[in-house]
Amino acid sequence: MSVSLAARIAVAVVAGLALGAGFFSLLGLNVRLYGGRRWPVAMILHLARWAFLATALLVAARAGALPLLSMTVGILIARTVLVRRAGEGGS
Repeated sequence: MSVSLAARIAVAVVAGLALGAGFFSLLGLNVRLYGGRRWPVAMILHLARWAFLATALLVAARAGALPLLSMTVGILIARTVLVRRAGEGGS
């Protein structure tokens, strides 16, 4: 594996971690907004979260399969960490 390829993978994973952390952190806010009956704000946030995620994944896909898969791995790692952290806090 060349240094350039390894760097591209690392950048995509880190970007996925950041994207996933933001996406799933805002999911918590989204739930509180829906629960607080502030559904117009919640709906806008919901659509913005998905639009940003889809755009980032599209950019990664245009860079190639490996950056897309690497970013997806980062997103899934962030999701796992945040779900576990939320589960520990709720117990």
